[in-house]
Amino acid sequence: MAASLVVSLAGCGASNNKNSDTQNAVSSNQDISAAQYADSIKADAENYKKFLTMPEYKNLTVALDAKLEAVTDADVEDYIKNLISQYGTTESLTEGVTANGDTITLDYSGLLDGTAFSGGTATDVSYTIGSGKFIDDLDKGLAGLTVGQQTDIPCRFPDNYSSSDLAGKDVIFQVTVNSIEKTTLPELTDEWVANNAADLQVEAKTVEELRKYVREYLETQAKSTYDSSKYQAAWQKISEGIQSTGYPEEELNKLIDTLKSNVQSEYNQYGSYYGISDFQGYLSQVYGFETEDAFNDYAKEYAQSYLLEKMGVTIIANNENITVTEDEINDMGAQLASYYGYNDYAEIVSTYGNQMNSEVGYEVLYQKVQEYINSQTTVQ
Repeated sequence: MAASLVVSLAGCGASNNKNSDTQNAVSSNQDISAAQYADSIKADAENYKKFLTMPEYKNLTVALDAKLEAVTDADVEDYIKNLISQYGTTESLTEGVTANGDTITLDYSGLLDGTAFSGGTATDVSYTIGSGKFIDDLDKGLAGLTVGQQTDIPCRFPDNYSSSDLAGKDVIFQVTVNSIEKTTLPELTDEWVANNAADLQVEAKTVEELRKYVREYLETQAKSTYDSSKYQAAWQKISEGIQSTGYPEEELNKLIDTLKSNVQSEYNQYGSYYGISDFQGYLSQVYGFETEDAFNDYAKEYAQSYLLEKMGVTIIANNENITVTEDEINDMGAQLASYYGYNDYAEIVSTYGNQMNSEVGYEVLYQKVQEYINSQTTVQ
């Protein structure tokens, strides 16, 4: 859910607000140039200090699993296997016997007391045996079947099955396997690596060079995960010690409105794809919120949590003279432009306004404060 609630006030046309009332002050996403962002950090911090008293954030000790940073030979080989799987060729076999791990196409009809039950019949379904996406008895019963022959598989639905009409009931599934999808993978050789390196976007010409490249990539990813986990553990301790009297009201409300707007836009775009014709149904089926009020409560809690961290990060940055340069904003902006398909960062700013400089600037600042907190934190 949090991944979908991306905070992007600039995308919602947030404007600069010069209201002097601290309860309504907007301390972020101001209409400023990249060069002006550094000066805004101190002003934001001074405003945030009216709402927060920070605890000690240096010399912290946290517990963390060292395995988060480890990369094994098995991890490297699994990653390479995944790369190779993209180049497999698949054929449909209309003869043979199924086995665990096979991907098959099948027709099935579920019978309860000899009568087909709702939702229990389908044709030409693709399924991987052993994936656990069917109930356990049916999943296991699909192994050892002859292609083209109808087989009755006795099954029992789990007692806690979501449908009360079927929970704990004994049924028969009449199953016919139509085909087994057999995938043949290419052999991993120096020649294969050299021929596909450009397409894979890897810098390697031999198998050993590929293994080295993948290991370095995975180690970089693992370090990023480890550093992020270390910071989150440290921030948890910091946040528990924060004394707060509230939040800048207008900034909080803008965050909440943005979160709601993003999910509403998501529903408008994808609701019909899910076959959902109302927003409440979308909230329920996609996110599990029983009511729109429950979603609104979540949006408020999420916005408060996000803003509390932003306030803390900004205060720490100001206290420790951590700043952000124009070049750093432009560099990150260029990365965002490349990732999202813009020609350059200038096009993003032209599209969404100078508020993007505040947003991108804070992302750079957040990374720097994360590095600082990690440097002050010891792992048990």
